[in-house]
Amino acid sequence: MMLNQNKILKQLNIGIYEGGAIAIIVVATLLRLLIIGHNWPVTDSDESTMGLMALHILHRGEHPTFFYGQNYMGSLEAFLGAGLFHLFGPSIFTLRLGLVILFALFLISIYLLASLLYSKKLALAVLILLSLGSEGMLRQELLAIGGYPDTLFFGTLVLLIASWLALSSNRDTLQRDRRWRCVVFGCWGLAAGLGLWSDLLIAPIVLAAGLLLLLGCWREWRTWALPCLLLGLVVGAFPLLIYNVTAQPGQDSLSVFLRIHDVDKPMHLPVMNQAKGAFLISLPIITGVYPSCPVITGQEIGFAGPDPFLCFVEYAGWGIGFTGLWMIATILAMAALWKLRPRAAARQGSYEKRQVAILHFARLMLLASAGLTMFFYAVSPNAASYPQKNDRYLIGLLIVIPAVISPLWGSKLTTVIATRIIAAAKGMLLILMMLVLLAGTNHVFQDLPMTQVEVRQQEALIHDLLHIGATRIYSDYWTCDRMTFQSNEQIICAVIDAQGQFVDNRYMPYVVAVQADPHAAYVLPAGSPQAADFAGKAALKDSRRYQHFTFDGYEIYLPRASSPARNKSV
Repeated sequence: MMLNQNKILKQLNIGIYEGGAIAIIVVATLLRLLIIGHNWPVTDSDESTMGLMALHILHRGEHPTFFYGQNYMGSLEAFLGAGLFHLFGPSIFTLRLGLVILFALFLISIYLLASLLYSKKLALAVLILLSLGSEGMLRQELLAIGGYPDTLFFGTLVLLIASWLALSSNRDTLQRDRRWRCVVFGCWGLAAGLGLWSDLLIAPIVLAAGLLLLLGCWREWRTWALPCLLLGLVVGAFPLLIYNVTAQPGQDSLSVFLRIHDVDKPMHLPVMNQAKGAFLISLPIITGVYPSCPVITGQEIGFAGPDPFLCFVEYAGWGIGFTGLWMIATILAMAALWKLRPRAAARQGSYEKRQVAILHFARLMLLASAGLTMFFYAVSPNAASYPQKNDRYLIGLLIVIPAVISPLWGSKLTTVIATRIIAAAKGMLLILMMLVLLAGTNHVFQDLPMTQVEVRQQEALIHDLLHIGATRIYSDYWTCDRMTFQSNEQIICAVIDAQGQFVDNRYMPYVVAVQADPHAAYVLPAGSPQAADFAGKAALKDSRRYQHFTFDGYEIYLPRASSPARNKSV
């Protein structure tokens, strides 16, 4: 039996490293299934909007191009959710199951990419690091708010395909192999197109991978490779292209993306705050630091809490360390390319020289994708205005982990001038990174009991509202779509602000349905501006017009004429 297993593994070309990779990926996937099985992180209205989109795709035959209310972030996660809803029924767990699948595909791709550009040992180390995660990392991997797990998978895939195509490009390729390569070029275009439709955050990664293809496969641009690539790109980005062809001026995806990210608005905060927010707060959070320190924003960025200096040391140490490793890896890649310039490499065979040069250039493009991502984020006011929450815009940095840790793994620098003490220090830094990520994962598990309490409170609110017949309601943004999805649209909600005006409603049919009901209730978070404003208005008018309830952290004002038996559909 054991001999048969070994024979099968040998036929599948599964060695010890591949077996280890499979084991790590399985454990990482099960870990995330366990976490979402305990309802972490607590869902919000953004994620519930994605769930509602999936419901409408499944039951109403809708085909939304973008996330409701936005014209730049695609609906791929909603279509995945619709398929899973069909199989397992609608729930937050089922919606997030699609993200876990995308993350598992990301781990497979990152292992193959790291093995191709570096080594299988380093690839295993990368898998171990990414199988863990801080609160910031895991939240972006598991919250279905659009684009972020997609960016990880498609970003890694386009870099992997581009690297393989560039490294295997050869003028002596057989005609049969050329046909298969054209198919692979088409797959690159498809992955790039799907990634761009899903979220434009992937653009720096696609740009770097495209440059690698342009220079690494220049001999093939006169073949069918280019048409196949463009065909795949058009197919993948077809929803994005169709919308932008007919979009009104200023409503195209790029304009909306820039407007949402405030890139085209005057910057009222100090430019230095953008650098601080990007490198000392957002970067550490998305790459491993547990966000336990309150952040002060405004004219000066800093930390609050009992020990702000310790917070600064923790965040700054991680941010500077990550940036320093990126710079070292970039310098090493550029130095290696410099040594391979024509005169220095004249004695080497042309094909072997080209292979080595392409390898280092592929590493440089991997690092360049991180540099571009950081640059575009750092010049945006988002880096200064709310860096502790905007770390999600740096999700693409996780793809660059293989290149960032490569200086710690081994290089000519290590073998020539490094002492055993320096080599040991590198190993300790890797272990430290692993321990920090392990601690972050542990923090998430410690949060699970509190998460369960919040989920039960949300469920109790829905139950109590249905019990009193409040099926059409007005509430705040962070309540509305969450309640609508979790009640399976038994409760329909319209968003109002503190003055009672409609604002931030992502799906207008809900607003129409609530407005059409003269007995719609007001369900307002206790202590919120909306609750205070409505209480004042109710006191000035006939207070007997409403029944007033207080439960589950909300103030509820239900018109007395409403009937508990009333339950309409949109």
